[in-house]
Amino acid sequence: MNFQLEVDPTLSEDSTVYRIVDFFSAAQIVLNNKFMFSRADTFPDKNEGIDRLLTQLEVSGAGSCGGMGWTDRETAKKSHRLTQKSHYISCWSRACNSVAMWSLYSQDFASVRISTKITKLKALTGNIIDEYSFLRLREEDLNKSVVVCVEARIAPVDYKSLDVLSSRVQRRLKAFRRIKDRYLREGKELPKPGSIPPKYFERKKQRQIIKSLKMFSLKDNSFEHEKEVRIVVRLGEEPCDEELLALQGFIETEHPYHSLIKSDLALFGSVKNCNLQEKEFVNCPNDFIENIAIDPRCPAHKEDFMRNWFQDHGIKVVKSNCFGYIPDSFDVFPSK
Repeated sequence: MNFQLEVDPTLSEDSTVYRIVDFFSAAQIVLNNKFMFSRADTFPDKNEGIDRLLTQLEVSGAGSCGGMGWTDRETAKKSHRLTQKSHYISCWSRACNSVAMWSLYSQDFASVRISTKITKLKALTGNIIDEYSFLRLREEDLNKSVVVCVEARIAPVDYKSLDVLSSRVQRRLKAFRRIKDRYLREGKELPKPGSIPPKYFERKKQRQIIKSLKMFSLKDNSFEHEKEVRIVVRLGEEPCDEELLALQGFIETEHPYHSLIKSDLALFGSVKNCNLQEKEFVNCPNDFIENIAIDPRCPAHKEDFMRNWFQDHGIKVVKSNCFGYIPDSFDVFPSK
C-alpha cells in the first residue's frame, strides 16, 4: 500500500461500498476506466472540512489563534475555503438499500447505484496519489510553486451536531479567557507546562471535544442517513527547493530517514497559487464496478436500455429492494 494512504481499520479489504451516479458517469467509468474526484469546495455542504477550524479553535489556548492563519470571522472563512480547495474527495456509502439516498441522488428516477470493494478504492486512491506524487518533481521545478499529495485516507465519516460542537468549543475557550483575565488582574501568571501535574493533561485529553484530528472526517448528524465512507486526498503547495528534491531519495523503505517523509510532507501549506481543477479524472481498475442497480422507480423503457447497455459491457445488474410493494413478492397465499 502507498505509504501516504491510510485505511480505517474498521474497513476490510472486501467491504462493499456504494455510490449513486447518473447513467453517463457510470458509462464513463465502464468505457474509459476514469473516475471523478471533486474538490471539496464544490460540494453543497458549506461545512465540509469545518473540523479543521473547530480543532484549531479548541487547541488555540487563549483564543488568539496565533499561527493558525485566522483571527476573526472573515479570515476564518478564507482559511476554511483554502482548506476546501486543497482537498479532493470521493463519497461512498455503506447503505445498500436506502430510500433517502435514491431520493436525494436520483431525482430523475434514472440514476444507477454502483458498488465496489475497499481494495479497489485503494487502487483508485493510489492512482491520484501517483498523479500528484512528489517523485514527479524534477530540477526544472526548482524555485516554482509545486503541488503534491501530502496524505490520503479512506474512512467512515463521523456524524455529530456541528452546532453543539461549535458551542461547546466556544464556551470552553471563553471560560479559559476568563481564567486568564482573572490571573492577570491578580498579577499572577498562568502555570507553566512543566509545573502542571501529568494527570491534568490526561483529563484534558479525555475531555477533548473534537476527537479526530483528521480533516473532512466530521459531518453534521443531519447527514447520518448517508452512512458515508469517503476518500480524502489532501494536496499541499510549497516552493520546490533542493531539500524537497532530496526527499525523493528517502522513498525506499530501507532508507534510514524514510519515516521522516510523511511528517515533512504534512507541513505543506494549503494550495494558494496553483490552480486545481474542480474535477479530477483518475484512472481506475478495469473491474472497478462490481455490479450496478437501476433506480427501482425508473421508467421501463429507460430501465431496459440501461440494463441491456450494462450487460452488453459485462457489468452485472442487480435489483434494489427499495420502493417495492410487498404483495408483489408473495408466492404463497391463503387456502380458498
